[in-house]
This record gives sequence, C-alpha cells and structure tokens, in this order.
Amino acid sequence: MQKLQLYISGERIDLFDDEQVSISLSQQDYKDPSKIFAEFTKTFTIPASKENNIIFKHYYNFNVVSNTNPLVSGFDARNKVEASIQLNYIPFKEGFVALNGVDLKDNKAYAYRITFYGKTINLTKVFREDNLAVLTGVLPAAIDYDDTTVIAKMQVAVPSSDIIVPLITHTTQAYYDSSQTNTNANLRPSGSNGLFFKELKFAIKVKTVVDAIESYYGTNFNLPAFSDDFFNMADVDNPAFNNLYLWLHRKKGNVVPTTETTIYSTQVGSNGTGFQFTSTGETLNTTMSSGTTLNILPGYDNLRTNDLDLFVLAADNTKPYTVEIIETNTGQFWSSGEVTGSKSFGQLDFTLIAGNYYINILSKQAIEFTNIIWNIENTLIVGVPGWINTWETGSFNHTTTFQFVIGAQMPDIKVIDFMNGIFRMFNLTAFYDSQTLLVNGNSNPDYGKIKIQTLDDFYSTNFNTWDISQYISIDKGQVNVGLPYNQIAFGYQGVKTYYAAQFSQLQNDSWGALKYQGSGSAQSSSFSAPNKPYVISAPFEHPQYVRLNDQNLGFQINIQTGWFVDDNRESYIGNPLLFYPVLLTTSTPAATSIAIRNNESGSTTTTLTSYIIPSNSRTLSTTGAGGSTENINFKNENNEWNINGSQEGLFSGTLFANYYNTYISDVFNSQRRVIKVSVFLPLSIIYKLQMNDVMTINNQDYIINTANINLITGKATLELLNKV
Repeated sequence: MQKLQLYISGERIDLFDDEQVSISLSQQDYKDPSKIFAEFTKTFTIPASKENNIIFKHYYNFNVVSNTNPLVSGFDARNKVEASIQLNYIPFKEGFVALNGVDLKDNKAYAYRITFYGKTINLTKVFREDNLAVLTGVLPAAIDYDDTTVIAKMQVAVPSSDIIVPLITHTTQAYYDSSQTNTNANLRPSGSNGLFFKELKFAIKVKTVVDAIESYYGTNFNLPAFSDDFFNMADVDNPAFNNLYLWLHRKKGNVVPTTETTIYSTQVGSNGTGFQFTSTGETLNTTMSSGTTLNILPGYDNLRTNDLDLFVLAADNTKPYTVEIIETNTGQFWSSGEVTGSKSFGQLDFTLIAGNYYINILSKQAIEFTNIIWNIENTLIVGVPGWINTWETGSFNHTTTFQFVIGAQMPDIKVIDFMNGIFRMFNLTAFYDSQTLLVNGNSNPDYGKIKIQTLDDFYSTNFNTWDISQYISIDKGQVNVGLPYNQIAFGYQGVKTYYAAQFSQLQNDSWGALKYQGSGSAQSSSFSAPNKPYVISAPFEHPQYVRLNDQNLGFQINIQTGWFVDDNRESYIGNPLLFYPVLLTTSTPAATSIAIRNNESGSTTTTLTSYIIPSNSRTLSTTGAGGSTENINFKNENNEWNINGSQEGLFSGTLFANYYNTYISDVFNSQRRVIKVSVFLPLSIIYKLQMNDVMTINNQDYIINTANINLITGKATLELLNKV
C-alpha cells in the first residue's frame, strides 16, 4: 500500500485517509488514432481542512478577494495551477490541478473537488480559442507590399528564408503563350506581357509559425519548451516539415482592400525602433513584444488606456490621418476618426480585455511623427490609484506603401486547430517528459519539455521492457478483436480549388486522399465485420498545381503555378494552404523566364530567370542529387511536375507511407488482438512506467494502449496490443 502526497504550488494538500486515486494513461488509442492523449486523474475529493482552506483561500466564501486583483475571488478557479504527485515522498508526476467546486455539509465547507491533469494536456488547453493572428507580436515584422519587395521575395533561397512569394495567384489564372506580346497574366516576357504583382501573396515558413507559438505561449502561459525531436530539428534533419510554408491568405482576392487603394495603413513601431518602455512603474501583466504589440494576460483584463499622444512634425500639421487600435483576434478595437496635427486622446474610457493590441495610422499621405506615446493605466477599482506603463516610439514615419502585417494576414484558423493539423499530417504524438534519466542512466536532455515525436519514433526509442507475468490476476481477462473499423480515410478538409475540384469530379475521389483497408493500399472491398469507417482529416487546403504548356506551341515548359479559385473560377478563401516551395533557377531544371508587371497596365515589367513555384512534393525529381520521394499527399498521386513525364507514380513517400503505415497496418493485421488484464504493479514499475514501454506476459511482447492504475493499491487494468 502506497502513501500518496499531492502538492499544489509547492504546498502539500491534506487528503482523506481512504481516498483512492486512479490515474488513467494513454498515448495513442488504436480505436481513435487521430487524437493525442495525455495522462490525467479522475476528479477526486480532498477535505476542507484548515490547511486546504488556506491554499484554496476559502473559495466557498465569495467575499474573499485576491490581494492583487480585488475583482477576482481569492483563489482564481478559472486557471489551472502547478501541481505534483509523490508516492512515498518520491516524485511521480508533474502537472496541473483545476478546482471544480466545493461540497457543503450543514452549510459548511466539507470537501474540495479537484482534477489533476498531466502536463501535456496543457498543450491543448493553453491555446484557448486564440486565432493565429494572436502571434502578431512574435512573428516577423510587417513588410512592404510593393512590386520591389514581392519580386525580391519570389527569388529568395528556400527553406532558409522566413518570408517568400510563391507563384500562386488569388484570382487571375497565369498562363504562357509565346505568340502574345501585350497581355495580362501571360508569363512570357514580351512587350507588356506579365502577371501583375498584386496577384501574388507572401508565405511564411511553418516552422517560424510553430516557433512563434512556442515563444508566445511559453513566455505568457508557461508552456514548456518543445523537444528537439520534430519541431526543433535542423532543416537538413527534418526537411519534410522544415520545408513547408503557409500561404498568407486571410481574405479572398486582393491583399489590399479597395478602401485602402488610396488610404495606406502603417503599423506603429514597424519601421523604426518600435515602442520603447520608458516608465519606471510596474510592468507586471503587460508586455510590448517586439516593440509593436501590447499583450495583456488573462485574469488582468481590467486595464484602461490612460493616454495616447501623437506628435506630428510641424510641416505635416495639415495632413489628415486616423488612429486605430487593433486587437489581433477580433480586428479593430477603437478608432479616432479623421484628425489633423498633434493629438492627445486622453482618458480613453474603455477596458482593454485580455489580448494583443497594436496601433495603426491610416492616411492618404506620408506623415512624419516626432513621437507617439502610449500610456496604460492599471485601475482595479474606480478612484483607487494604480500604476501606469509608458511606451513611446520617438520619430516614426507613416508611409504611402501598403504594409503587409504578417499576423493580420494569417489565415483564419485557431492555434489549436493549426497544431492539430500538423499533428495529423505527420502522425505526431506529444507528452510531457518527466523522466530525469534515460533508460541507459544518462541525464535526460528533454526533461521538463513537451516531447513531440512521430508515432514510429515514439514506439522505437527510449522504452523499458517489463515482464509482468508474475503480477497478473488470473481470475479474469479478455481477448478482443483488434480491428474497430472497416476503413480509415485520410485526406484534407479543403479540396475545392479549381483543379482539385475538377480532379474529384473526374476521378470520383478526393485529390491526395487515401482510403486504407489493409494490405498496404486501398482495396476494392472492405471488411464486413467492423461496421464503420474512421476519418483522419487535416484542416488545410490541398490544391492540385499545374505545370504549364506553351499555349502557342503546345509543349510543356518549366513553369508550375497555383490557382486559388473555386470551380466557378471565382476568388476563394478556402482553408489554410500548406505547400512546398521550389526555387527554379538556371540549374536543372532550368526555369523558363517569366514576366511580372510592376504596375497594373504593364508599362513597367520585370523579367525573372529564377522564381519560386508551389509544389505538393518536396522536390521535383525522385532521383539525382537532392531528389526525394517525399510529398504531402496521403495517396501516391501522379506528381504535377512530372504528370506527362517519366516519373509517374514514383513519388511514393506519402504522408501515409512515411508516418502512418507501420502503426495502421498493424491495426489491420489479422493477427492483431487486444487483451485486457488485471495486474498488481509494484512501485518500481509504477514510478518508471512510460506509454512506449513493452509489457511481456509469458514470453509474448505487448505495447500499451491504455492503463488505469490505482496509485494507492497498485491495482491496474491494462489494455495491451500484441506486437505483430
């Protein structure tokens, strides 16, 4: 019989003498392989003792308030708090505790109901309902959206560049015709031929976005760092992920709204040193990340803007402008209306809720500001003095070039959905690494981090083997069928761009999708015993790209484009788009020169001999130096670049083949069984048990599907999968 100790924020909690605490463990459930599981304990109760009342600050009494925030009850049950479990005073698990409520007897507090969560669960909870735009302050700075910048970003090296421009058009279809000389969207360099640069949009490296997520939530919400197993590997060590880019497409059609063709927007702080903190007051709970974005943490959503002062250079005093405060998740939060000259917007009477804010200046003309000062006042109770934080820019210029604010142009997707999409594509699993030592006895470099691995890597590394034959309870057990569904369908939610939709209509199948029914490939018939399919769907758009033909001569040329419109050939918003960029240069395959219009009329054009094309495969060839079969289709489709060439069907390194095949083919194996056994595990196993451990029973090896362990008695119910 073990003794359990529970600590919340370093304080030991009193427990009932007869409290039975069971912890449920699962990393990847064969019945639901798209979900990422984490350890957790079921809700249990603790006494409302003197010590526990102090820790939970008499939560049952709502008249008790916080010392730091009188608007919040003494213990803030809206947030989880750091916690840990010890067995016989030896550290066992770290995580978080949530307070669920208080039980009363005779109108007095009797017990607190709490839930202990393993640390990985925080990976999903901490992202809340945040949209990717919340990362504005930690993403690369705003970038000018003009012909010079767009053309330059079409030619940068990949994947070493954070921001690029691929040859994907949002409205007009690009083509190539060697017989035409003065035509819009004709890529042939001749006369005023060319694609207008505003048909193109920037893209950002996916790893840069994941790094921003890790930084933002690590700084503001204590999210542990990610391990080096997948997201933080060097480019050359994990090119399948590190070469991916996200197209910055938040609205269909043009980047620049029609209202901003003459009214230009400049993010304050983006083209200088940014906002600089100058106050000597309290800085807690407000930060100005990267000098442009104000971050207000949850639980401190009672801050008021005290003063916003703008000082205009005397020569620009008559130029009208508008000031707006933007909240990155919801858009415009406040607008001044049109003003001129230096202005002081004192005592702005609204509350800044938790979120991320930045200031925009809008004007038709260039304006020079000698300084912009933003004061934030902490006002907990009206009439009670708080503290004031002050940031200022010094000299700042509003320009007449449209600024592409990376965060504001992020696709409209929640952070948690974006991360889940990456996990589903690459069949990743995540857990908090609480092991101080590796199996070989060396110090664990990933201790205290969120360890993120492909599922194959998870099961093949760092496991113990436990022979539990002697601990089995023989009075009962189960051997169950190992196949819970008759088919697994892999695919993308977005397959409605023009060519992908056309493919679906002609082939009666979704582009890049796979319906797996065993034997390593799609089958013509399914198993009859299981009665349902299972769907794994990534929340991204998956276009089919087009390698162009010369419409005059009819032969294929070295240009590949994306056309992001629907099957009615109209501008389309769709799902977020992930793709591989390939820089075509004078090397093999040599780029066919293309023309880009610097202005809409084509009176000025630029000829490019190198540029970035979009691709679903990481490279354009499976052979030769740098060749690869890797792609982001689930099914082995004919590659768009080689669709009329000699490599049809050779891009076999699909997401299914590289990341799912081993695990899923085992699930469909006719020899797979699921057994349930009752065991009494010794403390030596409970301390070290990991979900990638191997259990041996009578010389047969098993992997763990789920485990439910009573931490007091050691009695456990294990659901095991035989290794096949």
